[in-house]
Amino acid sequence: MVEGFWIVQYEGIQGGGGGVVMFIKGRVFGGDSGSTYSGTYEADTNRMTARVRIHNYLPGVRSIIGIDGDYDLEVTGTIEGDVIKAAGTPLGQQATGMRLRLTKIEEIPC
Repeated sequence: MVEGFWIVQYEGIQGGGGGVVMFIKGRVFGGDSGSTYSGTYEADTNRMTARVRIHNYLPGVRSIIGIDGDYDLEVTGTIEGDVIKAAGTPLGQQATGMRLRLTKIEEIPC
């Protein structure tokens, strides 16, 4: 099951970083030291897709894929137990995507 609290590690052409993400009832919420993430996701047994709005709240912190400001990211990945290996592609931008690795930390209590 994808629902839960996850650590996300990512790499792009401008470097790498990490943050946290929560998957709750088809919604994505998270952030890192310069951006917040919000959006929607779908998942089955071994595959997940998401569309996530990346909001840059610290203008001095540049995206790891070289985009200034806010953008939308399409994410597709494979689920292997408590790990998701994924790729993110910015929508409507002339930019290279990113690689992501998510590791589940906790289930969400009902």
